[in-house]
Amino acid sequence: MADALLQHTIDEGTKAIDGFAPSAMRLAEHLVKNPPKSLGEVAKEMAPLVDGAKTSTNPKCAALAEQVREEAAIATAAFRAAEMWLKLKSPSVSDGNNFGVDVQNYVISELVAMRTQMDAFIIASRDYHYSRAEGVGKLFAGNKSDESTSESSEVADGKTTKKTTTKTEKNASTPPGQADYKSYIVGLDVKAYHTAFDSLTDIKNNYLKAHVLFAKNMKRLADPRGEGEDGSRVHSMSMF
Repeated sequence: MADALLQHTIDEGTKAIDGFAPSAMRLAEHLVKNPPKSLGEVAKEMAPLVDGAKTSTNPKCAALAEQVREEAAIATAAFRAAEMWLKLKSPSVSDGNNFGVDVQNYVISELVAMRTQMDAFIIASRDYHYSRAEGVGKLFAGNKSDESTSESSEVADGKTTKKTTTKTEKNASTPPGQADYKSYIVGLDVKAYHTAFDSLTDIKNNYLKAHVLFAKNMKRLADPRGEGEDGSRVHSMSMF
């Protein structure tokens, strides 16, 4: 049972490592087909959407945030599998330290740093929506409806009936700084748009960096003691 789990974990790591280059290429092609616009253009597109912000989100930013979240989740899972693959390839502690182990530790530290960065992308959309909701709440603070209810009694044929009347009055006052709140929301949308493309680019670059790390150091990473499967010594000293 343990051997089967061990082999399954190694297979998962191998699949993740083999997928780094294709994933980098996939995201690179996506970014080429969907290049980011200038922030000035984005601001012009986002401004009209603020008027409907009371009842709807920004569809473009929401879609980009969802894409970043999904890509980040996929990438962090792949990097975690690669880290585990490396840890399972580590030699026995009794064998002592050697250059191969140093290479493994270096690559693991690089993978962890990249994974930690991408893991933060998963909650970026949450923070964006929260900040936007705060701004929307202040922007439309003066557009509230006040309701008042009154009751009256009527007597007909010796019977008393109650009549309830509800009156709605709209408070049309303009909150202080309304124009700035509107600009603030547009700024949040532009920032979310810009950050989404930066995040996708970072994920693509991390895939590529991880691919290069493994491609250049695979002999040492898979066989840190340098003995090879047949017991012969294998020398591969480059970390870069």
